[in-house]
Amino acid sequence: MTFSALLKKDISKLPFGTKVCQRAELSGIVGAIALIAVDEAGGMTLGVKTENPAVAKRCYQLIKGLYQIKPQLKIEKTKKFKEHRAYLVAVEDPVLVKKILQDIDILSYNAMGQAFFANQVPENIKKQQPRIKAYIRGAFLGCGSVSNPEKTYHLELVGKRTQIQNKSNNLSLEISEQSTYLQSVKALLDEFDIKSNLIHRKSHWVLYLKEGESVVNFLNVIGAHRGLLEMENIRIVKEMRNDINRQVNCETANLNKTIVASYDQIAAILTLKETLGLKNLPKNLYDIAEVRLNYPDASIKELGERLDPPVGKSGVYHRLKKLNQLAEDLKRK
Repeated sequence: MTFSALLKKDISKLPFGTKVCQRAELSGIVGAIALIAVDEAGGMTLGVKTENPAVAKRCYQLIKGLYQIKPQLKIEKTKKFKEHRAYLVAVEDPVLVKKILQDIDILSYNAMGQAFFANQVPENIKKQQPRIKAYIRGAFLGCGSVSNPEKTYHLELVGKRTQIQNKSNNLSLEISEQSTYLQSVKALLDEFDIKSNLIHRKSHWVLYLKEGESVVNFLNVIGAHRGLLEMENIRIVKEMRNDINRQVNCETANLNKTIVASYDQIAAILTLKETLGLKNLPKNLYDIAEVRLNYPDASIKELGERLDPPVGKSGVYHRLKKLNQLAEDLKRK
């Protein structure tokens, strides 16, 4: 089971909260992925189709608890994989469907009695934070996904959006532009200072969160505390691992510099030994030359500590530089 599927399974076990919040969460699910079919007489049926059994169960329980009815639950095999299943929660009684859609602010009527459907987050949802959180949770359960945080930080809502199907002429029409719907969801996330971006990918609009902090804040808003803690643990481990890697890389780079510098210094000292003879050098240069030859892997600081009396790093560096310069001068002659 993927991290995203496990996360939805945990979220689906959360307490339902108040009736108002339950309606907001159901509105988020229906607004994201439901199919509404309209017959010739104007009667409607409602279906919510998902590949996640925990989400189907949550939707079933919400409808049952709010309206004291038992929706139909159908299991279908899909062509995606051999044993892959899709779960359909359906209400086919037109009177009940109308009641549900009106109650969750998806369906409204104008003064002339004409029906129209919400093309964004219903205004009633935006009045209180608990409703907003419940709606976002429902939208995520319907069309959201999260990548495994071990690999990357990425959460997205894919704008599949509710559809209305007119059976009389076999037309299927989206309630609204996906971008309009997702833009209204993005506005909700902005209220929680959650950074998100909206892009068009293939045939869908996608609202995505890329930064680890944004994903964590999103999970906190929808009540996915277990997933949040797991992700935070992974973030801490990854940051520690990165810090260690940076430290090792830095130490490796410094060691490489030391080795290269030591090689050049020894080469210069050997040149002086073959030409002038080390004993003909001034005592301070002779001493550092002997120490360098005897301790080729030692750092500048370690070389200075081995001299008698000890010499600081700047003093050692100055003497080695002088030896290099003498060797260069001999090569030019």
